[in-house]
Amino acid sequence: MSQAVKAEKRAKARKRMDLPKYVSYENVDKVGEAALFYGFTPLALPHIHPDDSADARKISEGEIVVDGSVHAEGAHVRLEEKIALLRLYEKEKMWTLSQPLMFAYRKPFVGDRRKPNPKESHYGLEIIGTNKSIAEAILIQTSLAVLDDAGEKDLHVEINSIGDKESLARFTREIAAYYKKNLPNLPQKCRETMKKDVFSLLGCEHESCKKLAGECPRSINFLSERSRQHFKEVLEYLETLEIPYSINNTLVANRDYCDETIFEIRTSDPKAHPLAIGIRYDALAKKLGQKKELPAVGVSICLNKKPVKSENLKVSTIAKIQNPEICFMQLGFEAKLKSLKVIEALRKARVPVAHSLAKDKMAGQVGQAEKMQAPSVVIMGKKEAMENAIIVRDAETRSQETVLISEAAAKLKKYRV
Repeated sequence: MSQAVKAEKRAKARKRMDLPKYVSYENVDKVGEAALFYGFTPLALPHIHPDDSADARKISEGEIVVDGSVHAEGAHVRLEEKIALLRLYEKEKMWTLSQPLMFAYRKPFVGDRRKPNPKESHYGLEIIGTNKSIAEAILIQTSLAVLDDAGEKDLHVEINSIGDKESLARFTREIAAYYKKNLPNLPQKCRETMKKDVFSLLGCEHESCKKLAGECPRSINFLSERSRQHFKEVLEYLETLEIPYSINNTLVANRDYCDETIFEIRTSDPKAHPLAIGIRYDALAKKLGQKKELPAVGVSICLNKKPVKSENLKVSTIAKIQNPEICFMQLGFEAKLKSLKVIEALRKARVPVAHSLAKDKMAGQVGQAEKMQAPSVVIMGKKEAMENAIIVRDAETRSQETVLISEAAAKLKKYRV
């Protein structure tokens, strides 16, 4: 069989069905390109409906630490946006699709009444359908790639965890008791704020509040065993990826709908606004009336318009990223830890690769490779992870060789876009 016939056969096998109406590959820019390399699907601009805003007010009436009402500039999280995304998930019956789902989108949403800052561009990344720590790692790594492409330097991650429902309840009781004990040291305005949401005091810039926040109980000391393990794994990803980070005990999210991990990406300037804010919000779907919780985690990214190139990617480029010629498979936690190193090395060399990092079992990953009929398969197991290497296998001949991660891009350069 000739190479041309083989290529045509693969193309037909991978030919996509008509895309659902909520997906749009039109006008994908450089930010969208980075997201595509990491496996995110571009959403057509979501809508915020009046019901979404009404539900947001019902769910959370208190002051919000990590939310748009606090950060006048920079990245911000908005409850209405999360509700709109989960409504879309429910309306389009996305639970019937292979999970997790990974989406990238521009902001503001249609129907957003807030006046956008003309000096900023805002984007969002969302992973819905998995409670595994790899989801946070993918979001942080992709956000850093987006910011790096935009010319941002000296980036670091500030991160914390408020844990699950059980952990949060214990921490809330402890911190409420702490601030009640120190009530005389609070300014009058902050005393009123405390009645709405005691968490708000952790982000207050008043000198008295900052001092108290520095000495207050730490949420990570109240984590359940499950939450502790989850947070530990997220930190392991950051360390493996050599991402500078620090645990910020005053970084908390809205307890009315958030849980587990919170993170911000900042520059070295302590006075600068956050460039990215990420939260996990597994409990929100149930608060909206669904029968059970839906694992979800997202990040909001803010860029200055100047460093972001506005030209759209060529259709041919998007097609190649959509249908990569390489399928990546990993087996074992050690391999999963280093998997993002492989993907980032290939992204920088513009070599797209399909992956299912949220899947632990090899069977599902093998099924994806067979469905794709990709000519090359990249495999990383425990042994390869320990050696900072990968196995590159020819899908047709079954021949394979082991190469270092640092040499992967050169080995697979024929698949560049």
